[in-house]
Amino acid sequence: MSKLRLVLVVVTPLALASCSRPGGTPASAAPGSKLATGTGVVAEVNGGPILASELDQRAAKRLLRVRQDEYEIRGQVLDELIAERLVAAEAQKRGVSAEQLLKQEVDAKTQLPAPPYVEQIYEQNKQRFGAAPRDEALARIREILGGRAISERRAAFEKELRGKATVAVRLEAPRADVVIPAGAPSTGPATAPVTIVEFTDYQCPYCHRAQAVIEEVLQRYSGKVRFVHLDFPLDGHPEAMPAARAARCAGAQGRFWEYHRGMMSRPGPLDAADLRGRAAMLKLDPAKFDPCLASDRYDEAIRAEMGHGSELGVTGTPAYFVNGRMLSGSRPLESFVEVIDAELAGE
Repeated sequence: MSKLRLVLVVVTPLALASCSRPGGTPASAAPGSKLATGTGVVAEVNGGPILASELDQRAAKRLLRVRQDEYEIRGQVLDELIAERLVAAEAQKRGVSAEQLLKQEVDAKTQLPAPPYVEQIYEQNKQRFGAAPRDEALARIREILGGRAISERRAAFEKELRGKATVAVRLEAPRADVVIPAGAPSTGPATAPVTIVEFTDYQCPYCHRAQAVIEEVLQRYSGKVRFVHLDFPLDGHPEAMPAARAARCAGAQGRFWEYHRGMMSRPGPLDAADLRGRAAMLKLDPAKFDPCLASDRYDEAIRAEMGHGSELGVTGTPAYFVNGRMLSGSRPLESFVEVIDAELAGE
C-alpha cells in the first residue's frame, strides 16, 4: 500500500486537502448510534427534565459537520445507485448484460498508459521502490495507472448516460445559519441569489491553492454570487493572525481585496517586514498602516469569526458555506459549479 500511495502523490493532486487544527478532525457518530431527536426527556436534574428538543437546539451547529459528512457519504452512494440503474437500463436497451456493456464501453475504450509515460513515472519515483526489481516496479505503475484510466472512462460513460436520462435528485443537503458580521469584506452584489462565505487562513497553502478556483467562480458567476471573507487563523500558523490584521488594516484604507489577493496569490514569510512591504506595493499610507498592524484593534472581531466557524463545524481551512451548504477543503471548480447551479435552479 505504501508504494501505491507514493506513486499517486505524483500522479493525482489531493482535491479536498485542507489545513487543520491539531486534533481537529471531527469524529463521526459510532455505527448504529442514534442522535436524540423529538420532544422526549433525555435527562433529569433534580426532577426537572431536559428535553430532546432542547438538546437538538443547543447541539445543532456542533453536529453540522457530522451531518455534512453523512450527506456526502449518502450522496456518493446515491450516485452509485443511479449509475447502476442507468447502466442496467442501457444494457437492457441494447440486449446485452450489464457486464457485457461495461466491457464494450469501458474496457474496450480505455486508453492505457503509454510505455514512455510509465517510464517517466518510474524515474520520478525510483527511490521510493527501494530494492524492488525494475520490471516489478513498472508493472505496479502500469496497474495503478491502468486502474485509474478505467475508473475515469467508466465515470465518463456514466456521465454520458446520465446526460441522456431524466434524473431528479431530492437528497436534501444540510444547511447552516452563517452569521455575517457587519462590515465583513465582501465582493459581488448584496442581493445576489448565492452567497459564499469563506473561512480562511493566510498561512495555509491549501487556501493559496484554492484562490485560483475562487477567482474562476467569481468570474463565471459574476453578478450572481456574493463572496464574503471571514478569518480563521489556525493555532499552528503563527503568522496567520498578523496577516489577518494586515488585511484589515489595508481594508481601512479601502484596499482589502487587493491586499488579500496578494497574500493568497503570492505567498511569503508574512512577517512584519513582508506585511509592510506588501502595503508599500499598494501605496498604502505607512503612518496609518504600521500602527494599525502593531495594534490589536481587530483581534476581537477575528476571534469572534473563529468562534463562529468552530460552532459551524469548521476544523480546517479553507472552508466554504454556499447559501449555508458546507464545502470543506481545497475543492475543484466542479464542486462549486454543482452546488451553485443547484442553488440558482432553485431560486
